[in-house]
Amino acid sequence: MKPINNFLFFFLSLFFLSSCEDVVQIKLDEGSELIVIDAFINDLRIDQKIKITKNNSYFSTTNPAPITNAVVSLKDLTLNTAYSFNYENNGNYVYQLINSDTIAKTNHQYELSVSLNGITYTSMANQKRSAKIDSVSAILRDTRGGGFGSTKDPSYLCLLFAKDKTDRNADYYWIKTYKNDTLFSGSRDINVCIDGTGGEVYDVNVDSTAFTPPSAFLGFNRYNKNDVCKVEIHSISKESYFFFIQALAQINNGGLFAQTPENIKTNIVTPIGAKTKAVGQFNMATVVSAKKIIK
Repeated sequence: MKPINNFLFFFLSLFFLSSCEDVVQIKLDEGSELIVIDAFINDLRIDQKIKITKNNSYFSTTNPAPITNAVVSLKDLTLNTAYSFNYENNGNYVYQLINSDTIAKTNHQYELSVSLNGITYTSMANQKRSAKIDSVSAILRDTRGGGFGSTKDPSYLCLLFAKDKTDRNADYYWIKTYKNDTLFSGSRDINVCIDGTGGEVYDVNVDSTAFTPPSAFLGFNRYNKNDVCKVEIHSISKESYFFFIQALAQINNGGLFAQTPENIKTNIVTPIGAKTKAVGQFNMATVVSAKKIIK
């Protein structure tokens, strides 16, 4: 997964633009130092990572500085079991799975704690259920030329067929799409939805409802013959859903009617009196996946 904080840093502080007839030199305040925590944990049978770094200045083109001396722990409050994450490199703290088991379990409650220089930052999360994937279908794009979606080079689009359970509980999802095990990671690939659609689905007389476009179109990414399309649906919290929505709004904020950039909300709690604030997002995900070989 491309770390979420790759696009988070840009929006952690406000910046100013000036368009006057006279040239005005504006000195920008670099702002306060922040700790950025990227903690998206899931139930896949792979080592789990939490990334902790310092924030960059407004226009920095360098990678954020890693924080190497934190004590990172994830506690399953339902089982009263704690898991320690050990520093590896580049700000990554890793928990290595034992016997391919998972530390993330649906309907369990978790607490993340990050201790640094005597200060402990915390966050809580409940792991939600995920959806059910029926299949992934490949559709040949129009190769005749002239018209929407046409191209001279034969290629395919993939379509997700999945179902969301319908009840009074809203489900929030992050749909991740891969091409030959490489994650699509552009802004259009931040593919999130509620109940598989654009909003909550209540009071329907069926057990489940189908995912609808645009989420089901998987970012309109192109595939060629023999490529493998892989789709994962990650359950996310309501907080994480709106984190993505706000991030997308800031990424696409531009043009004549652009709004003033704003700090992206965080669910990391900084204790009262701490000199350095922590920002970022903590989420526990249940994941379902499917693959399609393009033939």
